[in-house]
Order: sequence, then structure tokens, then C-alpha cells
Amino acid sequence: MLKFLRKNTKIIVWAVVIAFVAWGGYAVSLQFQEASRSPGRIFGQEVSFREFLLASKAVELFISPSERQESPPTAEQIEARTWQFLILSREAKHRRIKVTDDEVRQTIVQLLAPEEGTLTRDQYLRWVQERLRQEPREFENQVREQLRIQKLLAQVRDELGPDTDAKLENWLIELVQGARVEIYRPRS
Repeated sequence: MLKFLRKNTKIIVWAVVIAFVAWGGYAVSLQFQEASRSPGRIFGQEVSFREFLLASKAVELFISPSERQESPPTAEQIEARTWQFLILSREAKHRRIKVTDDEVRQTIVQLLAPEEGTLTRDQYLRWVQERLRQEPREFENQVREQLRIQKLLAQVRDELGPDTDAKLENWLIELVQGARVEIYRPRS
């Protein structure tokens, strides 16, 4: 047996190396498959992790100060609001609701005026990066989506007519049910 091992040492070593490389490659490919999965689907379309993260930041950004003080939302509530934000955002895009750059600028000025007063462009850029820890373009897109959702809800209220609160709630329930939300949870 030792004579056989001495003669075929190179072949045995290479076989072991190839086996370990194949095993490692398989393990890495499984990790990439898990990492590339999206957090879920809405209306039959995948939601990217980036889209979900930006929506989550937008939801947290637009929580009213009074709500933060009374009872800050839990992580589960933030996640539920994020999915609702994404559903409403996709519905607004489906209805081709537009938000102009001027509307975004005006809203940002209104958001920052009570807190910071008038800001120069450099101060605004620094404020967004330091305070929100994101790029100004991402912040502006979050504001744009929030405005788009507000316009959608205003449009739906107009369509529903009188006694809109109850009808709007029913419309939201039907929309969420029609969205066929699938949330992927990691395996434990």
C-alpha cells in the first residue's frame, strides 16, 4: 500500500485539491444564490434589496415627529409600512403619475426650512450626507416617491367621492390583496 501511495502521490494530492476546490465552489455558489434573492415580490415582480432599503429609509424619514415621540414604530411596523410604500409606489407608476423637479425642490425646502432655515447648495449636500447618511439623489428620489404616493391617494380620493375615509381604506385593502405580496424569509 505504501509503495502505491509513494508512486501516485501527485495524483492523490491533486485529487484531494480538486475535491476541496469543487466543494468550496459549490458552497460559494449557494451563498451567492441566497444573497441574490430579493426580499420579495409585488404584483409578480421582484423587489430589489436596494429598492426595499430606499423605501424603508423613506418610510422612516417621513414618520411624523409626534408619532416618534408617542410610540416609535417597531421594526415589524416599519417593514409593513415599507411594503405598503412599495405597493403604492408601483401603483402610482402604473397610473403614470408624474412629479416634477420643481415639486421635489419645493417640498425639500418646506421640509428643511423649519429645521435649518435657508440653505445653500453646499450646505444642503452636506446636511443630506451627514444627517441622513445617504446621497442627495437618493433623498430626492425618496421625496419624489412620497409625493407620487400623495398624488395617487389624492387622485383616488377624488375618484371615490364622498365618505372617502372608509372607501379609501377598502381600496387600500383591495390593492394590497391584488398586489400578491410574497415576502422571502431567510431559512433558519
